Formats: sequence, structure tokens, C-alpha cells
Amino acid sequence: MRIIYLNCWQGNIWDKFQDFIRKQVDLTDVFCFQEISPELFSKISEILPDYNGQYNMGGKYYPHGVWYGQAVFVRNSIETSVSRKTPIFNESKDKIGFMQHLSIKQGNRTIFVGNVHGNPHPGNKQDTPVRINQSQKILDPFKNKSGPKIIGGDFNLLPNTKSIKLFEKAGFRNLIKDFNIEKTRNEITWKFHSKGKKNFVRQYYADYVFISNDIRIKNFEVPDIEISDHLPLILDFDI
Repeated sequence: MRIIYLNCWQGNIWDKFQDFIRKQVDLTDVFCFQEISPELFSKISEILPDYNGQYNMGGKYYPHGVWYGQAVFVRNSIETSVSRKTPIFNESKDKIGFMQHLSIKQGNRTIFVGNVHGNPHPGNKQDTPVRINQSQKILDPFKNKSGPKIIGGDFNLLPNTKSIKLFEKAGFRNLIKDFNIEKTRNEITWKFHSKGKKNFVRQYYADYVFISNDIRIKNFEVPDIEISDHLPLILDFDI
């Protein structure tokens, strides 16, 4: 099976983004997207007619004035559950952060999947009590699940944080670390966020994929392509 995680940046680079999706259709069983508006969900649904698309609405993010949401598209031939939305932090002003989670079937086994968009504040992507608690809230729904698990998305965290290490302590493999991935962001990010900032520091990471040990990896890659201000995380696996 193949699963792709991608923060879509509201589809701001639509032509390149849709070209990428069309090229991946024949190979990919599950797409997990973050930063999806209702309009963008409709547009993606049109280019993925053979997939069961499930959308969960996020809140209105005040600096950008747009609605955020998350979407999972699963190939129609794969049995899947209805996605559930789990809030992962409680700050009233920022309603982006939540996890979409659902289950899919491969043969007679169930795979539990989480699609995460984490708290964007503070912008340094370092630990805060809220973010540490957020990681625990992401992990909680998987604690009593027996079977393969995949959790991925835009965590808005740097690799050296306690918030990331909580997943490793819980027994998950961190594929960004295991595969020595050098970055999950690209030049678009740095050009966009550096405007007018004298002491701008490049942040090379935000996105992760964590898997349980019963997932057999065929390939994992993070291609350096500019289809968003994030890079896609592509996992080929078996169970």
C-alpha cells in the first residue's frame, strides 16, 4: 500500500499540486491532506473520483482569514471507517489543531491511520506545555488499538522536541529520523516567511510520519518539490 501526507498550503500552487496528485493516483491508496478548505476539498474530489473523500472542518485562522480543514481520500476498493475528528489542543483563538483518524482494511487486517495538523504557535516550533499535551492527545486514541498504526502530517514541531520524542517513547518509529530526511519544508516557505524579518531562521522540519513496528516499509521518501510550502511524505508499506 501507499499513503501520502501533505500540507497543501490551501492549494496556492494549484497547477503543480494537481499535477502531482494525478501522477500519484495509480500508485497511491490513501491521501492525507492538511490545510484544506471546503472549496479545495471539492476540487480535489473532482480529480480523485475513485476515492472515498472524508473532510473534517477546522476553525477560521485569524491571521489568514481562511477556514482550515483536513481530508483523507481512500481508494474506493478499500474498506474504511468514517473519519473521526479529535481536538488536540484547547486554545480558543486557534482552532486549526486536530487529528482526523480512521481505520482501513488490508486483507483481514485493520490499519489505524491518523492525519494530524498541530498547533502553529509559537512559530519557533519548540516545546510548550500545550504542545507536549497535544502529543499525548494524538497518542491516546491509538493506545488500545491492536494492529498496525500510522500517524502523520504537519505537527509544527522540530525534531529535537520532547513533543516528538513522546511518539518514540510510545514505541513508534520516527521515519524522518530513521531515514535521515534533511527537510520537510522548501524554498517557498523561507521566501514567504522571511519577508521583513531581520533575524529570520530557516526551519527545516514540521512534518512527520510515525509507524508501529508491525508496518513493513518498502520505501519512504520526501521529494524536494514545490507543490506547496511543505514537502509530501510518501510511504510504501505492507503489513
